[in-house]
Amino acid sequence: MLIVPIVEGMNWRRPPPVTILLILINCLVFLLYQSGDSDRERRALDAYFASSLPAIELPLYATHLRETRPKALEVLEKADPAWETPSHLAHPAIAEYLVQALTHDEAFQRQLHSGQLVTPKDPRYAAWSADRAKYEALASKVSYRRFGFSPADPRPVTWITSMFLHGGLMHLLGNMVFLFIVGVAVERVLGGGWYLALYLLGGLAGDTLFLAVHYGSAIPSVGASGAISGLMGLFTVLFGTRQVNFFYWLFVVFGFKTMRGIVVLPVWIGYEILQYMVDRESSTGYMAHAGGLIGGALLGLVAKRFTGQRVEAFHGKREQEAFDQAEFDRARALVAKVDFKGASVVFARLAQRFPTRADLLRQWHSVAKFEPASEGYHQAVGLLMTLPSPDGPTRQFQRQVFLEYLDKAAPAPRLKPDALGRIGLVLARSGHLAEGERAAELLLKIAPGDARLPAIWDQLAAGHAAVDTSPVSLKKAKHYRALIAAQAKANRA
Repeated sequence: MLIVPIVEGMNWRRPPPVTILLILINCLVFLLYQSGDSDRERRALDAYFASSLPAIELPLYATHLRETRPKALEVLEKADPAWETPSHLAHPAIAEYLVQALTHDEAFQRQLHSGQLVTPKDPRYAAWSADRAKYEALASKVSYRRFGFSPADPRPVTWITSMFLHGGLMHLLGNMVFLFIVGVAVERVLGGGWYLALYLLGGLAGDTLFLAVHYGSAIPSVGASGAISGLMGLFTVLFGTRQVNFFYWLFVVFGFKTMRGIVVLPVWIGYEILQYMVDRESSTGYMAHAGGLIGGALLGLVAKRFTGQRVEAFHGKREQEAFDQAEFDRARALVAKVDFKGASVVFARLAQRFPTRADLLRQWHSVAKFEPASEGYHQAVGLLMTLPSPDGPTRQFQRQVFLEYLDKAAPAPRLKPDALGRIGLVLARSGHLAEGERAAELLLKIAPGDARLPAIWDQLAAGHAAVDTSPVSLKKAKHYRALIAAQAKANRA
């Protein structure tokens, strides 16, 4: 089963620095440090096979497998029927099996280290004990044994270091994909500082439940899965009752489903617990995942308490950006049917939610202008005039719309001060002095104390002074300088 949130709006011009840093650290640890594990394991295995351990332990392990895991023994004997014979012990398949099975068989290891299998009375005990100590010293240098989180020896440093180790390339890639998908969304909501702190705390929560369930186990846990699960639990609380698009895959069924973020939390937790119950011998840390999910959800409640305004601001912006394509298409269909009035109503509803969508405002203006006395026409022009950061073509379009509006608006222009202030400054700066003057006149009429007037007058004065040195231009430049001085004097008074 796979359920992955798909949160739109990734800004590649401002990538998430903490998520990228975490991915980079995990990859570098794997490539630069863990890449040496094969040599470390080889040295440990060479020491194992050169010692008394194979002749003593393998027959014991064969008996253990027959009693506890006969199917595993069948697979081994099928691969090499003479696997217990000393002359076959150096076979790579046997070596791999020893590392993956004997060393990681928790029940066998407990019996072996407690002296139940090789007792002090056994004449081979001294040689076995010395060889076993030598092998374990070499094996302890392997990354997951040295820095993995072991419930039998939960050293403080391993609570953190285990989050940055992985059992193989696919383990790393799978975790990094999930870290990117969920991490980008959470970092966008909380910001880098909170995100990093809660990421690490989520990993600690995963280790805590893993420790409680596997208490005393010497098998280490490694991987970013617990911390990433913490982010997933955090995600469900931060998005709460808001709708999120999820990709799901269940056996051969897959697709997208929109549902509330919090709904998937019990599904994710239940799945991890079910997996643990069904496959207790798996090397996958299901309880670390479940612990991360639960811990992340609780941390999410704490985060919302202290960052509530930031979370709400994010969701407000996200909802604003979630453009309703179906409604937009419906409005355009009405335009095709020459129902301009109906289309204008739909465009107006969309513009309330997406007031900075230039393509939407252009479409609305194109139909609203057929009714120049309508409120929709004045509103559409007003929003077009206040588009943020207009480029050259947009500024030229704004000028054309403004000139048309001055001529067509019925019964008279009634743009709001914000729209007049913005378009007046854009026109004056662009050298369209006549149109800038009209905007300034209208703004002075409806809002004589508007703070944007001096900036517009300053641009108009500079523009007229730059045009030529004719008496008319110099007179206008002087006039606007005088208006600026008068406004400043009025403000001081």
